Amino acid sequence: MVVEGHALANVLLAGYVLGAPLGTAPVVIVVGGITASPFPFGDAASGTEPWWPALAGPDLIDPARVTVLCPCWPGNGSTWQGFDDAPIPALSALGLADLIAAWLDGIGCATPATYIGASLGGLVGIAFAVRHPERCTRLVTISAGLRPDGWGTATRHLQRELVKDGLRTGDVATGMARARQLGMLTYRGRDELDTRFGVLEAGLAVPPVAAYLDHHGARFAAKFPVRTFLLLSDAIDRCRFGTDPAAVRAELARVTAEVVVVGVPGDLLFPYHLQNELYRELQAVGAACSLWKLDSEFGHDAFLADQDRLALLLRDAGVFVQTTGAASSVAACSSCSRARPWRARNATAWRSRSRAWPCAIRRSRAAPSPRGSP
Repeated sequence: MVVEGHALANVLLAGYVLGAPLGTAPVVIVVGGITASPFPFGDAASGTEPWWPALAGPDLIDPARVTVLCPCWPGNGSTWQGFDDAPIPALSALGLADLIAAWLDGIGCATPATYIGASLGGLVGIAFAVRHPERCTRLVTISAGLRPDGWGTATRHLQRELVKDGLRTGDVATGMARARQLGMLTYRGRDELDTRFGVLEAGLAVPPVAAYLDHHGARFAAKFPVRTFLLLSDAIDRCRFGTDPAAVRAELARVTAEVVVVGVPGDLLFPYHLQNELYRELQAVGAACSLWKLDSEFGHDAFLADQDRLALLLRDAGVFVQTTGAASSVAACSSCSRARPWRARNATAWRSRSRAWPCAIRRSRAAPSPRGSP
């Protein structure tokens, strides 16, 4: 399989199905940030807690009437030959969108989908709508944009360098922890950090915010795959839809989906002007689009930390008004509504020969923390 010029051998693409069996209902693809698990509404069998529970409901994402598809990122469920030891391929968010499309091919899903993604997932969603317009009828992209800005790229570069320093010195845990601590300062809003924690008073060795940073750093280092972090972080910064404005608009002209753009004014990582830019460029090529502002003190993490308010916004936008669509034909388990693993190897569906797909949960290599930041 070739992705953005990189030949990947023995590709295994994984993901999970929740709700209505494939081929029987409209499809909703849910993709979160770098650390998001493929269980936005949680999974009792694997003990994974939900990170987007507020978006599950009859007037939002309702597993009783839609099929919810959640792909796994490379190294965190998906993989290919040499992923663990060969040089990491320089993929961008566009390549990640191609991997999702290949996974859909592999599981036999031909139904055009509603795609909702936040942070990295929102960026990949834009690429998905551009590169695979026949697969995407509606796109909800949250806290993302057409490109990363310079400040965000600089901070992610420093994060990756901290991890690489840890790899060079043999102290990967410290490198991952420090990278996460730096990241936490970009995920949250300045106002929240200014008021949530106390000051460095007499008698204290470190400021109160240190305990918060230490907690998140240690948890991330203990659970998240190093190479997955490096690949996904790099994929954000490599994302380009064209070399000049005309080329970018030529790519955006391929979008046929209705696009809902959501931004947070206090977002440091993907500032609101990037959502404005995306909206203007979509308008310029005649795409059906709308721009929604989510006011929150939580900055980039608002899609997690202020998700009740996000749910209200999506209700107002009418994003998940019930629709009908052509259904693909693929074997699926209809005896329960638990999440089911679906894997595709080299874009060929992996199914049991004569039985419906088993309902047992197969946990991915690492389960990111609940409500974790991207």
